[in-house]
Amino acid sequence: MKIKHLLNRSVLALAVFSTIGLTAQNDKKIIPCATYEAMDEAFAKDPDAKIRYEAIQKILQTQYEEYEALKAAGKVTAPPVYTVPVVFHVLHKGGPENVSDAIINAALAEVNADYAKTAADASLTAEPFQTSFINSEIVFKLAKKDPNGNCTSGITRRVDDRTSWDRSGSNWSALYGGITWDPTRYLNIIVVKEILPNPTGGGIVVGYTWLPGTWSAGSINDCIVYRYDFLSGGNPPNSRSVSHEIGHWFNLPHTWGGTNQPGVSCGDDGVTDTPVTLGESSGCPSSSVTACTQTNVAMNGLNNVQNIMNYSSCPRNFTTGQTNRMRTALASATANRQNLWSPGNLTFTDVNGGAPCAPTCEFMSTSVAGYTACSGQSINSFRDFSYDAVTNWTWTATNGATLSAPNGSITSAYFPNPGTSVITLSVQNAQGIASKSRTVTVLNGIATATVGFYETFANPGTPTNWNVENRNTNSVTWAYTSNAGNDGSSSFLLNGSLSPANHIDILNMPIMDFQANPGASISFSYAYRQQTSTHADVFKVQLSDNCGASWKDVYAPSAAVLASGSGGVSTGNFVPTSTQWKYQDVSSHPNFFSFSNSSSVMGRFYFQEAPAGFGNKLYLDGIKFAEPPNGVNELTRYLKLQLYPNPTNGSATIKFTLSTEASVKVNIFDVTGKSVGTEKAFNLGLGEHEIKLNESNELSKGIYIVNIDYNGTKMAKKLIVE
Repeated sequence: MKIKHLLNRSVLALAVFSTIGLTAQNDKKIIPCATYEAMDEAFAKDPDAKIRYEAIQKILQTQYEEYEALKAAGKVTAPPVYTVPVVFHVLHKGGPENVSDAIINAALAEVNADYAKTAADASLTAEPFQTSFINSEIVFKLAKKDPNGNCTSGITRRVDDRTSWDRSGSNWSALYGGITWDPTRYLNIIVVKEILPNPTGGGIVVGYTWLPGTWSAGSINDCIVYRYDFLSGGNPPNSRSVSHEIGHWFNLPHTWGGTNQPGVSCGDDGVTDTPVTLGESSGCPSSSVTACTQTNVAMNGLNNVQNIMNYSSCPRNFTTGQTNRMRTALASATANRQNLWSPGNLTFTDVNGGAPCAPTCEFMSTSVAGYTACSGQSINSFRDFSYDAVTNWTWTATNGATLSAPNGSITSAYFPNPGTSVITLSVQNAQGIASKSRTVTVLNGIATATVGFYETFANPGTPTNWNVENRNTNSVTWAYTSNAGNDGSSSFLLNGSLSPANHIDILNMPIMDFQANPGASISFSYAYRQQTSTHADVFKVQLSDNCGASWKDVYAPSAAVLASGSGGVSTGNFVPTSTQWKYQDVSSHPNFFSFSNSSSVMGRFYFQEAPAGFGNKLYLDGIKFAEPPNGVNELTRYLKLQLYPNPTNGSATIKFTLSTEASVKVNIFDVTGKSVGTEKAFNLGLGEHEIKLNESNELSKGIYIVNIDYNGTKMAKKLIVE
């Protein structure tokens, strides 16, 4: 007969903790477990998998019930201790998700305490579950040999984009490939930065796995995926969620049954001594009486709120029945878990070993430039992420690249020549040496626009030093047209009326030398018609000073703003009149100033067709990279413009002479384009003038761009604060 119990009311009232319940991190809902959603996804992709799973579950349930009957009859001898080899695979991009060995070891120690009933809060388990909570005789140890017999600490680390874990794709081989080890020999726990997307509609997913039988034996998918920031902290420990996921991996359902949604309907988990329950979604409820009908009336419908397989905020126990069910799964050949603890496998994985290992080499570029550089520029920086007690570092580079710290754990690399450069790191400790190489693409960053340009698209074809990127297979992209023009009778056209949904087309400008053209601006004219008021085309003007490794927007209006005052909103064919052309200067955008000292700036006009597809037309003409009217250099000399002292360790002065009344505005930006002060605006008469900057030493050490606006003409000066 199935016995259903309760957590004592008086204990519940005191046992209010925060852990895996639906509390907030960054005000986001926490989803403790996505196991059954992950299983449903697997079954949707492979209906035969569900048939296989259900057949295996019937066998495991029968084996469990037989084991319970033998125990009740006193026919079970003292059980063996099941030792399970474990490996943690940490995927990271150099951030906090690269959790330390100490955090992982502490988390595994907490898991062992949960399964041995030795955790600090185990004694707080309420009766009758305190009596039912027993040492499971299941022990978890980090493997000391990998599948190839090589030394390991049981913790692997990979610089890997998959740390933003997205299980929604159809190619699961690509998702899990190269990470997990044979799950018939190891319990694999993949640690990631985040689990995306959240199928339940937003929030933070802590972890998930699959019950035995979801996958065929040895499948690379048969593992636990777990979010890094739930390995430590909390009271009870956040690592208890690892105990929860391992419970699933050992064939324990949630206490309310096979869903991820507690509190919906009364459910049975197939375990003899856990109550039929709705389950808790958070907190530690003060009421211990469940509305669910129990098979044992004498128990009065009491509920095991503290169960680790629940979602309450006070998890701390397994029941004897749950332990028996987990041990049944471990002993069964049906799901091939029985090989984990076999003497041969414990020797194979060397769980009792402890010799130190040779290092495993890993490094990455932590620069926004990634692994793309302009010739004549550097990447800052390459950082070592090797593991297993590294004591020495040696960096080398090909194609003439030079390294700032060839024997440090962090180095920068300067790339003088276009082509490719291979960066290699070798690391060493007393046990051996390991190496890794990464390839850097070095593009020709030599500016072709050294004295500016003014492009009116007067001739058919793509102008010299310009190029077009058609990101999709559709033939429609940026092209010359003689149907309309603002400066002459021609322009460049993106015919969105023929573009499918989300089609991306890019018009690249010549590489520009901003350093040789101080104060230069970028301006252009355009004409655009929006297909409908909800047709969300994306248009951006972007600049890059690292040969396209990263881009900054300097103009990114909405489709509605783009159309306003130009072609408006209409489905009709758009050929602009002279009044429908709009002039735009992007040099006032804060991001623009961050490029003022670069001798190699790429610029592009980026257009992405709206999700609805097949919109209307966008025209460009009169694209100009040059000094503003009258020439900034000439104007600077005319005004006798000075900025001094420069460098300065205190205040600085802008000094200039006016021959007539003028409107003058001064702004200061840091090198990222962020405004760092209040605008100073003056209407000044003729004569000599001075404007003080940094009078209160509000600027920290660094490089700044001082932007001076003289009657609408912009000039820029670099200011160094030491």
